[in-house]
Amino acid sequence: MTGRVSLKISELFDSVQGEGPSAGAPATFLRLALCNLRCGFCDTRYTWDWQRFSYDDEVKLASVETLARRLQAVHGNRLIITGGEPLVQGKALASLVELLPPELLIEVETNGTLPPPQALLERVSQWNVSVKLTNSGEPERDRVKPRALAALLGSGRAWLKLVVGSSADCAEAERLIEQSGFARDRVLFMPLAATRAELAERAPLIASEALKRGIRPSPRLHVELWDGRRGV
Repeated sequence: MTGRVSLKISELFDSVQGEGPSAGAPATFLRLALCNLRCGFCDTRYTWDWQRFSYDDEVKLASVETLARRLQAVHGNRLIITGGEPLVQGKALASLVELLPPELLIEVETNGTLPPPQALLERVSQWNVSVKLTNSGEPERDRVKPRALAALLGSGRAWLKLVVGSSADCAEAERLIEQSGFARDRVLFMPLAATRAELAERAPLIASEALKRGIRPSPRLHVELWDGRRGV
């Protein structure tokens, strides 16, 4: 019964998609709590870092039926489910999307380490897959999972969105692209930046590195507009 299924959520707010192929599109954001990685550059540590943040203050439990009612009442036709890592709660998330109207566009931001449940794989309109590189500080065995990547790629609705901060990162990203099987027209390079100053410093280099490889550079509009402030 879906009424007994709940999700651990962090935030629910309206904004614009800041990254990836649909950057600039108005959207409602559902940010889920919990993550299976511990990236050094993470800008949403309040979803998982209980040494720095209070779990009781940051995490809210909501039934999928309650969330579905709230999401059906929002304006617009695009929902972005992010985290944390949403697929840590993949089964419950599948129960939620079953209750949402079929015309609602659903994007999921994922680190690409967990295979989605089949029902979720079929329903999600767009997968934004941000596989982590060495710059995350995580070991390769934890951050690169070929089986999960193959499932996402097989959906036909996945984009590979890689966070890069240097020429060396871009070279590593090249190797990952070859290994993953993603076509270059479904890959984006995104500058590693949590503030406007970092974005201004790195974006020109990353754009240049992307273009010379035939890869699309991704903006980070939320950083440019709001300087990394939370919930906008």
